[in-house]
Amino acid sequence: MTIISRKKKRNNCGSMRSTKLLLTFTFCMIAMFYLPYKYMIQEGSIDDKIIKNKQHMPIVQPMITEHQTPPKLNNNDEKPTSTPNYHTVFSTDCSGYQHWQSYLLFYSAYKVKQPGTVTRIASGCTKEEQEAERAFQSQISDQMSSNFKVHFTPQFSKVKGEGEEGDGETYKFFNKPFGLLHWIEHAEVKIKDDDIVILLDPDQVLTRPITNDFSNQSENTLVGQNPKTIVTHGSPFAQEFGFGASWRNLDIDAVTGTNDSPAKSVTEQDAIDHYPAGPPYLATTKDMHAIARTWSDFVPRSYKIFPELMAEMYAFCIAVAHLKMPHQIVKSLMVSDVDVEDGEGWNFVEAIEDEKICSPAAMGYSTLPSVLHYCQRYVLGKHIFGKHKMPLDTFSCDAPLLAIPPEDIAERYDYWIDPNLVDGKREYLTKIEVKKTAFMICFLTHHANEASKFYKSRNCKSSEVSAAPLKIIDLWSGKTSTSSTKKEKGEY
Repeated sequence: MTIISRKKKRNNCGSMRSTKLLLTFTFCMIAMFYLPYKYMIQEGSIDDKIIKNKQHMPIVQPMITEHQTPPKLNNNDEKPTSTPNYHTVFSTDCSGYQHWQSYLLFYSAYKVKQPGTVTRIASGCTKEEQEAERAFQSQISDQMSSNFKVHFTPQFSKVKGEGEEGDGETYKFFNKPFGLLHWIEHAEVKIKDDDIVILLDPDQVLTRPITNDFSNQSENTLVGQNPKTIVTHGSPFAQEFGFGASWRNLDIDAVTGTNDSPAKSVTEQDAIDHYPAGPPYLATTKDMHAIARTWSDFVPRSYKIFPELMAEMYAFCIAVAHLKMPHQIVKSLMVSDVDVEDGEGWNFVEAIEDEKICSPAAMGYSTLPSVLHYCQRYVLGKHIFGKHKMPLDTFSCDAPLLAIPPEDIAERYDYWIDPNLVDGKREYLTKIEVKKTAFMICFLTHHANEASKFYKSRNCKSSEVSAAPLKIIDLWSGKTSTSSTKKEKGEY
């Protein structure tokens, strides 16, 4: 376990680029929306194209309530006497875009043997979509694990501000806090206060199991002089996200609905050390329930005064600060942004031998970051993995497999070419950026193909699959080709 004590943090997927901690959030948001496309999360406009026109369930208007004084919490950090039950959850809608992401996440949990239940929280689905997703989930449960489930909620992506008319503004990230709260209060499985809830994003995959125990010194990098190592009541954990103390720039009185919130008493250094939290989030059910209630109350107000991508994450920070729940921040749980030098678990990737960075052997290393968060696109030369490039029917009998990058990709290329630009201009990367990018392209491509083959082997007629030419899609060009020799060699 590496212990980190420092004044600066680095940004990642949540805020897109590393920034100085004392910049105002206004400047951060301007930078976020005008950075090169490579490092941006392209959400809204793409989703508009891929989400089918559909009639949603009735809009549920969030209840905004006044909060009592936050409860006193038990900060005991001793190891529990027995292994807790685990519940891993992630929030989605019912679009094809998050359909394949859900399958990929379930497959990763199956492969690493993630303990406990894994539940997709699907919000705003029509009756027809619910029926289709139930059938799909039944396949997943039968073929992977009976602990893999789906939980349906009403639509939460539109809210009305207090006193506002009309349907309210659309902000799809409302689904995360409200969906989490709905699941905790209405889950089909019995959830105990001492259980551990792990909240992921749908565009994340597991490379090794996540538990409540972070005491292994070789696998975890924790922030602080005397870090906690066990998730217990009053001691939630989360991955570090690089927005530092910028959440304090919001009008905390307006977000919390009171002028004496404990969140206002958090110092800048404590805000940096204990609150720049992002997924994976870990907490006991008791704590996560309190967090979900407060987070759901605060996020509409946060979005009202700050209608940007980060409103949901800032609302989370303010909620846990209001509840006096400082998080043990972990640097090593996740990787996402190849630009980040400090604040993610890239040290595990950097330790892989250069010549093995794209080999199948590297995919099975026991010490990797627990989660890969593919919220960005990864490009070397004309090889890419990007979630917005993936076919929506990736997990179906007729879907193509992804073209495999060469194992020496990191030696062949020190640049990337934007597939959306016609000039073919090369953008050069540093050596370490090349290594990180190669790892993400190769791991995610192999993992997606492995999951696709798993799906086909269990749901498609073997005679039809073996007789048909192998279809391969090049995500960079978007072109699909057929091949028989690759299939015979088993290279895909």
